[in-house]
This record gives sequence, structure tokens and C-alpha cells, in this order.
Amino acid sequence: MFPTFQENQVVKVSAHHAPKRFEVIVFQPKKEDEPMYLKRVIGLPGERIVYRKHQLYINGKKIKDPFANETEDFDWSSDQLEIPQGHYFVLGDNREISKDSRSFGLISKKQIKGIIKERN
Repeated sequence: MFPTFQENQVVKVSAHHAPKRFEVIVFQPKKEDEPMYLKRVIGLPGERIVYRKHQLYINGKKIKDPFANETEDFDWSSDQLEIPQGHYFVLGDNREISKDSRSFGLISKKQIKGIIKERN
């Protein structure tokens, strides 16, 4: 999540709730032996996600994403019609090298352990 978070940085995590777009969540990958991840929520249930020319489109509408200039073009909506209920599409802030929903798919609500509220 560099540059937003640094390695070994302490953060405050609030109890889990339905995350909002651009909130940073802590979640357990599907393989429980992997460490937890911090990623930014981009897509919410019922949405279609597309990046074209470093611009985020959700359900065809332009959305300002401060990290979009680092995002390669992709059309997640071509894989599925929309994000199913109880699932989220997440991206890392360092988009060029991030392991995120583009590689491991959607995050279920059950995987989310909390939402980062403060950075120290």
C-alpha cells in the first residue's frame, strides 16, 4: 500500500462494517496461512469496474481515483456482469506491482477483519 502506508507502520483498525469506496480494509486472504492484506475498496456490490486511460469508471460513470494514474487499463465487468452481493473489488495503492483483486479476485465480506481509521 505504499505510498499511503509504510512497512511496519502502526494503524488503528475499527470493527468491521460494510466498507465504503476508497476505505482501506484489512482482510484475510482465502489461504489462511498467508498474512493479512491492506487494500483499498474500489468496487462495491452491484457495480461494474473499468479503468480506461488511467480513469476509473463505475457503472459507466467517471469516478475520481487519486491513484488511477498508476492503474493499467482493464475491464473487470467483462468477466462478470457485476460484483455480487457480499463482495468487494480491492486494489493496492501501488498499482503497478500490487497483488489485488486483479490477480486474486473479489473479497468476501467474511474475509474483512476491519477498516483502517487512523495512521500513526
